[in-house]
Amino acid sequence: MTDQPQQPSPLRSPLQSIDAICAAAGSDIPSVTRPLVAPIYQSSVFQIESLEQIDDIYEGREEGFIYSRDANPNVSILERVIAQLEGADDAVAFASGMGAMGVTLLSMLKSGDSILAASDLYGGTNTLLRDQLSRLGVRTQFVDATDLDAVETALNLEPALVVVESITNPLLRLSDVQSISRLAHERGARVAVDNTLATPLLLRPLDLGADVAIHSTTKFLGGHSDVTGGAVAARADLAMQVRLANRGWGNTLDPFAAWLITRGLRTLPLRIERACDNAMHAAGFLAAHPKVSAVHYPGLPDHPQRELARSMFGARFGHMVSFEFDDPSEASAFVRSLRMIALAPSLGEARTTISHPAKTSHRALTPAERAASGIHDGLIRMSCGIESAQDIITDLARALG
Repeated sequence: MTDQPQQPSPLRSPLQSIDAICAAAGSDIPSVTRPLVAPIYQSSVFQIESLEQIDDIYEGREEGFIYSRDANPNVSILERVIAQLEGADDAVAFASGMGAMGVTLLSMLKSGDSILAASDLYGGTNTLLRDQLSRLGVRTQFVDATDLDAVETALNLEPALVVVESITNPLLRLSDVQSISRLAHERGARVAVDNTLATPLLLRPLDLGADVAIHSTTKFLGGHSDVTGGAVAARADLAMQVRLANRGWGNTLDPFAAWLITRGLRTLPLRIERACDNAMHAAGFLAAHPKVSAVHYPGLPDHPQRELARSMFGARFGHMVSFEFDDPSEASAFVRSLRMIALAPSLGEARTTISHPAKTSHRALTPAERAASGIHDGLIRMSCGIESAQDIITDLARALG
C-alpha cells in the first residue's frame, strides 16, 4: 500500500509526533471564554521563552511562574485573597499552619533574640518555641497576655517579637491586640498574631497595629477537613522576608490544596455567621446545665473579657466553645454518648466537632504545664458547625443526660 500524505489534524502541529502530543496533553486549552473557577495548575515547573525572561520574572519586571516551590498560579490566587481579607499588602501560603508559624518566626529572628509569648498558646506553637527555637539560640519568655501590666513589665527585657493569639486555643481568652501592639512598638518589638480562631471576618490584627497575621488555613478558612495549609499576611517588606525564607525551608503549599482552600473561602462568610450564632446558643445551654462546671465563651454575659470581645469583634464572638467537667470520667462518658457531634482533633469545619485538648492539641505538655495553663482532663473544646442550633443542643442534651 502506498503511503499517502495526510493533512495535519487541527489538534496537532505537523511538526509534532504522537509522542510529543501525548507528553504535552492538557497543557493548552484553546478557548475564547474563561473558566469561572480557576483550573488546578498541577505543574511543578513552567516553560520559559528565553534566558532574559527568567531574569524578568525573578526580578519582578514580568509576571510569571518558573518553579512551584517558589510560586504557583493556584497558590498566588489564594495568597491574594487572604491578603485582601486581612487588609495586608501581601500574603504567603504554606503547607500547614505550623509551617506558617515556624517559617515566619525563623524569618524574623536570629540567634540571641528573645520572644515574649502568651502563656496559653496552642500546644504546637508552645512546643515549637520551647523545644525547637531554643536549640537555635532564641529564648522565649511566657506571660499572661490578658494582663497588660504583666505584658508591659515583660517588655522591659526588650524582646524582638511578641507572639499572641487573638482568641486562644482552647480556653478562648482574648489578647488586646491593639494595646499589646502599641506597647510592643514603643519598645521596638514586632507583633505576630495567630488569628486562626477569629478569622479575618471577626478580627483583622493588622488594622489594630500588629505586624503579622498567621493562620492555619486547615481550619475555618478551608472549612471542610479535606486540606492542610497555613498562611501569613503582612505588609509588603515583611511578607517578602517570609516568602524568601520559605523558599529556603521549602514548606510549600501544593496547587490542589491551594485550590481547595480557595474554594472554601467562597462560603466563609455564610459559615462563620451560622457557626458563631450556633456557638452562642450552645454556650448559653451549657452554662445553664448542672453537669457542666465551667463554660468558656467570650460572648457570655459573665465572661470577664466580654466588653473587650465586643470592642474587638462586634456582634459575634466566635464559633468555638470550651466547657469543663469536674470529674474527667464524666467527660469520657459525655464523649461516648454523642451521636451527631464528632470527636475529631481539629476545628473549623462545616460539621460540629469536639476535641479533648489534654489528649490532642496539648498532649506534648507535661501534666503540670497543662494544669498551669488551665487545661484539665475534664476540658472539652467544641467547634460549632453549620447545622441548626437545635440539632447541636439536642445532641449535647442527650450526651449530658
